[in-house]
Amino acid sequence: MPKKILVLGNSNVDVILKIPRFHDPGETILATDRITVFGGKGANQAITAKQLGGDTLLVTKVGKDLYGKSYRQYLIKKGLNRRLILADKKIPTGMAVIELTPEGENRIIASLGANGSLSQNDLKLLGRYWKGVGVFVTQLEIPISTVQTGLEMAKEQGVLTLLNPSPPVPLSSKTLSSVDFIVPNEMEAQLLTGIKWRENKDIHKIAKRLFEMGPKNVVITLGSKGLLFKNQDEEIRMKAFKVKVIDTTAAGDAFMGALACGLSQGKSIREVLEFANAAGALATTKLGAQPSLPQKRELDIFLKGIQR
Repeated sequence: MPKKILVLGNSNVDVILKIPRFHDPGETILATDRITVFGGKGANQAITAKQLGGDTLLVTKVGKDLYGKSYRQYLIKKGLNRRLILADKKIPTGMAVIELTPEGENRIIASLGANGSLSQNDLKLLGRYWKGVGVFVTQLEIPISTVQTGLEMAKEQGVLTLLNPSPPVPLSSKTLSSVDFIVPNEMEAQLLTGIKWRENKDIHKIAKRLFEMGPKNVVITLGSKGLLFKNQDEEIRMKAFKVKVIDTTAAGDAFMGALACGLSQGKSIREVLEFANAAGALATTKLGAQPSLPQKRELDIFLKGIQR
C-alpha cells in the first residue's frame, strides 16, 4: 500500500524575465517578456508528487500579503491540506527572480520572505500529521534548524528521508547521516564535496565522496547528461531523455517530487530513477515552474512512448 509523502519546504512567487543572454556586471539589458507564476522548491516538489498520484502533504509558510493569500488558495485547490499552509502576519511571501535565456538556461535570485520564519516550533506543533507518512522530503530554502528538526522527527518514526541540498550550504555529519537519499545537481554536488568535475571519472569520485559523508543513497542529477546513482551495493548511470528544452526551471523539483512518489509506491530503484528522470525531462518542455510540472497521465504516455 502506498505511503504518505510529507514535504517540508518553501513557497515562492516567481518573476520570470526572458532575456536574450546573461549580461555582464554593471550592464543593463532589456527583458523581452515578464511572467509571474507560483514556484518555490518545496511547493514544486509537493505538487509534482501530488499530480503523479502520491498522497502528499506540504508544510510551508506564506505571507498575509496578496501573493500569500492567492498562493494559499491555489495550494488548497491543488488538494494540499490547508492546515499545513501556515501564514506569517508580518513578513511577505517569498519571491524569486528568474533570468531565462532563449536556450532555456536560467539564473535565480531568491528572497526567503515568510519561508525564513518557518520554525522548529511550527513543525513540532504539526506532529499529528505524521501518521501514515512513509517518505519525508525537504530542501534548504528554509532555516537549517527547521530542516534538521524535520529529519530528526522523520527518523524517530522510521520514515524514509530525502534531502535536496539546494542552495548548497555546509551540512553536519549528524544531518547527513539522517538522510536516506541526498539529491543534488552537479554544481551542488561539487560544492558539497569540494571535488571539481573536470573528467568523466570525477563524477564517480564526487558520488563516492558524498556517500562517505553519511547519506545512504546518492542521486546526482546531471541535466542533459542524465543522472548518477550510488549506494553501498550498486552504481547506476542513466542517460537523460531527449526532449525540446524550453525552460529548465523546476526540472530538478519535478525529478525530486517524482522520486518521492516512486519511493512511496514501493517501486524498484531503477523504476524510480527512470520515473524521476522522465518527470525532470518533461518539466523542461514548458515555461515556468509549476505550469511545467508533469501530470500522471502525461508522464505515463511519455514513458510508454519511450519503451516502444
